[in-house]
Amino acid sequence: MVKVVVDSTADIPAEWCEQFDISIVPLFVRFGEETFRDGVDITRDEFYTRLVDSESMPATSTPTPGAFLEVYERLAQETDAILSIHLSGKLSSTVEVARQAAAMVPQVRIEVVDSQYIAMVMVYMAIAASEAARAGASLDELVQLVNDIRQRSVLYVGLDTLRYLEKGGRIGKVRAFLGTLLNVKPIIVLRDGENQPLEQARTHKRMLVRMAELANAHGPLEKLAVLYTSKRETGEALVDQLTQVSHFPRERIDVVQMGGVIGAHVGPGGIGVVAIRQQDSRSRR
Repeated sequence: MVKVVVDSTADIPAEWCEQFDISIVPLFVRFGEETFRDGVDITRDEFYTRLVDSESMPATSTPTPGAFLEVYERLAQETDAILSIHLSGKLSSTVEVARQAAAMVPQVRIEVVDSQYIAMVMVYMAIAASEAARAGASLDELVQLVNDIRQRSVLYVGLDTLRYLEKGGRIGKVRAFLGTLLNVKPIIVLRDGENQPLEQARTHKRMLVRMAELANAHGPLEKLAVLYTSKRETGEALVDQLTQVSHFPRERIDVVQMGGVIGAHVGPGGIGVVAIRQQDSRSRR
């Protein structure tokens, strides 16, 4: 059976890793001289406390080839095929490091996939791949499945501030917002693997309303998830808006806290929504 690997920017809940037999390779977060493995050495709440209180901005870095090699070699004892899904190559060199490590394990076939996304899009890809693998799907079929989910996915992020995205060097095309951000809340979209500016909302509440409208316009939906950084109540407020706009069952909306690597760039008060369109419908983006 094909084994599935993701990196820690998927922010997959721990219980799902066990349930779906998904392995994680952590990225790193550094505060000053202290370095932590994302999701291993520091909890998400501990990270956001440090993020708010620290005088210096955190830095993030990719896993080492050795970290991937350790996971791949362990799984090679159980299988002859591995699917390794990672965050956008336009945001990080993680996927390239994974490919370097995969070449060091010739005894097993490893397909390294650039998801072109982060967070729950990667989670939904990994879960679907794991379930299909258990049903007997081949590695090639799993790659095709993941690529299909990519085409049906959208991720919007609402920011309380652009400070962290800019300092982390992931500002990209969102730089167009700078100079016009007096008392507005920017909404960005992850498109073609990179951050792109979309809209500016006048208030926090309007930002949540607009993000719900944008996600709903992508429908009819198969999956819907809300992401938050430091404030669970902000996530729940977006869930409220989504249920009003989309009539998507509240109990089927996954609410997940972003981990340290993503949070270092999104910043406190950040919010996101992931929508996966149903297979038989067209994108309305």
